[in-house]
Amino acid sequence: MKIIEVVVIFLLLFVILGGMSVPLWWDTAQPYIFGLPGYIEGVIRDMKNTLDYILENI
Repeated sequence: MKIIEVVVIFLLLFVILGGMSVPLWWDTAQPYIFGLPGYIEGVIRDMKNTLDYILENI
């Protein structure tokens, strides 16, 4: 096998093991995962407001 194929197999193994362990850490991670859309929206809104402010004052 080529080295790339071996690396891909190990990465897929890690993905499978990570997927099987989701029930173990889901209760801890759930508030953060569900809060991500609001956080990303806030970051985009702040960037837009900053750019609008800069463009208005040029």
